[in-house]
Amino acid sequence: MAKPHDIASQRDGDTRTQPRRVTLEIVPPLPAEVPVATSVSFKVRVSCGDSDLRGGRVEIMAAEQVVAAPALTEHRDGFNETAAIAIRAPDHIGAYGLAVAFPRQQIGEDIYEEAALPIAFRTGPHTTSLAVWAIASPVQVGGEFSVTVGAKSSGACELKGAKVEISDEAGAVVGRGTLGDTPWPGTSGLYWAQMKLTAPDSEGTFSWRAGFPEQELKLPHDESSATFGFAVVRAPEHRLTVKVTESEGAVPLADVQVALGPYRAATDAAGLANLEIPAGQFGLAVWKSGFEGGPQTVEIAGDVSLQVEMKRLPQEPTVWD
Repeated sequence: MAKPHDIASQRDGDTRTQPRRVTLEIVPPLPAEVPVATSVSFKVRVSCGDSDLRGGRVEIMAAEQVVAAPALTEHRDGFNETAAIAIRAPDHIGAYGLAVAFPRQQIGEDIYEEAALPIAFRTGPHTTSLAVWAIASPVQVGGEFSVTVGAKSSGACELKGAKVEISDEAGAVVGRGTLGDTPWPGTSGLYWAQMKLTAPDSEGTFSWRAGFPEQELKLPHDESSATFGFAVVRAPEHRLTVKVTESEGAVPLADVQVALGPYRAATDAAGLANLEIPAGQFGLAVWKSGFEGGPQTVEIAGDVSLQVEMKRLPQEPTVWD
């Protein structure tokens, strides 16, 4: 009767029980750079001819520690895969590595060699995006006005207490603000601040920049910026009263948008809109859905009242099947 070690020797000498070599890959491949503290998901794919390796295991190692040991659960098209594995990237920017290991093991009647696949990646900062809204325009020369600045993290990180700033066209910082504790209503992470600014001392159209500067946060974030424009005008000297009516029957039209150069207003229920403006020549335009009214030029040398007629546009007939 053969001794146990003799049986083991016979098996090792049997070509059917020689350890078989496997190949490893992860799908999808890990990006070269991963934002800090984010989760990356992948599957480990193991191939050895058309062998069914279900029930075998792989190991995911980080800093020489096993952080996951999933089993191979799927076999198709000549390869075997684990279920999706989620790994959280480190909180700090730097170069890191993982190792996927397939330990030497027996699956069914066959023994498989150990294999390893090193994976290198870097962690990087989250990106931010900025938005600027509620811009008061036009603004009087040297007058105060406000804008609202909002910032959002690509990783949905909390940005309360982060700093934002406004720079003029020369790059000089003209305003600083701090993002509030709660996101803008109806959003899932747009932290915002209302900022008071002082307009330039000259008339014209200006383009300023809102910036999210580099700063110490719980997790690193990139700088970002967004531009916004506004008009600066002289102090008003006169009042223009515009009455807008429908041409047929002279019925007052409410909610008509009235634009006189950079000045804006909307008509009330009586079809009236008032604009405080300086002297000068301006282009007047009116807009309301379903109506049309031609532009005209208005000379302002004192208080002026005028009436503008709009024509109702014909509606396209509705065709029913």
